[in-house]
Amino acid sequence: MYDIAVVGAGPTGAALSYFLSSSGFRVLTIEKDPQPGTRTICGEYLPDPDSLKLEGDVASAYFDFFRPFIIHRMEKIRMEVGNREFTTDYVGYSIDRKAMISHRLEDSLSQGSTLVTRETFITARPSEDGYQVTTSRGRYEVRYLVGADGFGSRVSKLINGDLTVRCDDLALAFSSEVMMEVREPDVMRLVISETLAPGTYAWVIPRSERAANVGVGVRLNMINGFDPKRAMKKHLTNLKVMTEPKLRGRYVPAGGMVKRLHDGGIFLAGDAAGMTVPSNGGGMHTGIIAAYLLARSLAEDKPENYVFHVNRIIKPMVSIGLTHRRAADFLLRTGLLWRTLRFLPRSMVEEVIRVERGPYYPVLKFLSSLYGPVRGRVGSYPACK
Repeated sequence: MYDIAVVGAGPTGAALSYFLSSSGFRVLTIEKDPQPGTRTICGEYLPDPDSLKLEGDVASAYFDFFRPFIIHRMEKIRMEVGNREFTTDYVGYSIDRKAMISHRLEDSLSQGSTLVTRETFITARPSEDGYQVTTSRGRYEVRYLVGADGFGSRVSKLINGDLTVRCDDLALAFSSEVMMEVREPDVMRLVISETLAPGTYAWVIPRSERAANVGVGVRLNMINGFDPKRAMKKHLTNLKVMTEPKLRGRYVPAGGMVKRLHDGGIFLAGDAAGMTVPSNGGGMHTGIIAAYLLARSLAEDKPENYVFHVNRIIKPMVSIGLTHRRAADFLLRTGLLWRTLRFLPRSMVEEVIRVERGPYYPVLKFLSSLYGPVRGRVGSYPACK
């Protein structure tokens, strides 16, 4: 019998396996892919703990988890909206995501955990000592079950049922690592431009002076008017990169956290729990933090503390990001953003970039309250179905 089964071996699953096994638990990690962390994509960017205003053991555990896999440091984030640029100090890192997952899983194995691959989680039912987990290849007895299986989590369905996800609350993102001359290697760029495709956002995350992770994303309500390859080629052309993009895509939840994170001995973390920050699509940092919080709570034999700590540390990031996203949606979909762009206070946009509850938060909260009537629409485009 295992103490804990972790479903999914992406960044959150690898962090769970690492922190839980480091706390002395016998961990089983179940991964459907042959090699963990190779199929899904992301920007491979993690904020510095000081940028996130983390403190104490949470800050040190989070940073120590990924520090050996840092390949490049950035000092600023720039948001480019139309013809305006907004830059703020914000330290973050490009990381080798594949190496981080691989090495942290190896660390877990060295501490007695078990990893099974090419094995799909099917369901779990209560047993005398916990749960009987059924996969595509067998059954396991476990005390606790943790879902780190991303958007559309099968583990989440056990405690939240089948969730209805609005098209507005889900994005499809594509990324590619390209060789290019990075003129400002200390700046991460976020781009909002209707010239790529209506409703599209893009990014440039330097990995050195000669390489960057670049990508484009779109909310699902706009997917019918979106050609990812064409949008990426436009993005690369704007960057003066003449290469054929190698696209990989994934769904990114953008609607906030799920209703239940914990029920009995079942827990959720990362994208499976909706912990992605809706305003920027970042979710790797919240997944790693959640993994540590769960390991600490279980090690203290206080599983109920997990939700308390998530609500204290992670949920504010997600909730503020959702307010910012909905405020931006209202401005974009009514056309007000482009009409008022030259009047936007820099400090307001910088507050959004840093995902902070600052002086302009009441204004952004009010704008987000007007989001309802424009939900599912971008300008004259049809409502999401």
